[in-house]
Amino acid sequence: MSSSSRDPLNYPLRCRPLLKPKIWGGRGLEAVLGKQLPPGEPVGESWEVADVPQGTSAIAGGPLADMTLRAVMERFGERLFPGWGAAQFPLLVKFLDAQDDISIQVHPNARACAERFPDQRSKNETWLIVHVDPGGAVLHGVHHGVALEQIRAHLTDGRITEVMRRIEVQPGDVLHLPAGTLHALLRGVMLLEVQEPSDSTFRVYDHDRLGLNGHPRELHVEQALASLRLNGDAPAVLSPTIRRYPWGERELLIDIAPYRVERLTLRDELSWRAEDGADVLVVITGAVELDLAEGRTRLGAGETVIVPPDLDVRLTPIGVAQVVIASPHRPA
Repeated sequence: MSSSSRDPLNYPLRCRPLLKPKIWGGRGLEAVLGKQLPPGEPVGESWEVADVPQGTSAIAGGPLADMTLRAVMERFGERLFPGWGAAQFPLLVKFLDAQDDISIQVHPNARACAERFPDQRSKNETWLIVHVDPGGAVLHGVHHGVALEQIRAHLTDGRITEVMRRIEVQPGDVLHLPAGTLHALLRGVMLLEVQEPSDSTFRVYDHDRLGLNGHPRELHVEQALASLRLNGDAPAVLSPTIRRYPWGERELLIDIAPYRVERLTLRDELSWRAEDGADVLVVITGAVELDLAEGRTRLGAGETVIVPPDLDVRLTPIGVAQVVIASPHRPA
């Protein structure tokens, strides 16, 4: 793409991933998605689009190259989200690679933050499974009928997994985790996570291991129990409806107050335009060429761009490609 255009938002914004070492991470993001990882680091997360205090993305190329997403929002937030007054990019999008079991944890919802944890932010999240080793599974909520005191007792005796729902997963599965859901990602699962822009996490059990600094990681049992939702009846794996078109298939994965997530299976070219605000486009499998008036760029599996509103983009798959599009909702 040429960088000579006078309007820097005539281009999709490709962010430079923020790589996060984790005690449960490894090298899977490199093996499966081709991410360039630092040598010897057990990387567990690749933050594709981030604008939170714990990290902000940088734009990888084009007229805004090397600007942070925070700086882009300060300068162009009203154009990316017209009429919103968005002070922060309203999504956090990342890949996770669990080479070991992740800690069992809870994220607070908006009510818990308002009433008890004013320094935290709500964190609803949705998972799209990308890769699974044989037997890969997640923990999602607790069994029907399990009471809060049972959860507290099993946290004390180390048997918390016995009251949690263990869900075996496959690539392509979609799971929603409302804020307040007790959950964990287990060894051998890689996924794409779309969530509210928050890193608020209350850890309740960490498998009796040491962190990267050689010391046990902090637990937040009382905060987690105060945030917990007992939702044993809610389905873990979603069943989106597939709609077929001449260019391929379109699935609405979830549509809730903070965001909407769709999955496109592209077999032929498709014209796309973000409407009310910027969209985040992530290639899951295959490769896609993005054609627009200002030029062309190619995205492979694991690559992500922000598509500014009212930018006409033609998506041309190389073979068959699968793309996830996450769209923030205008605040009520």
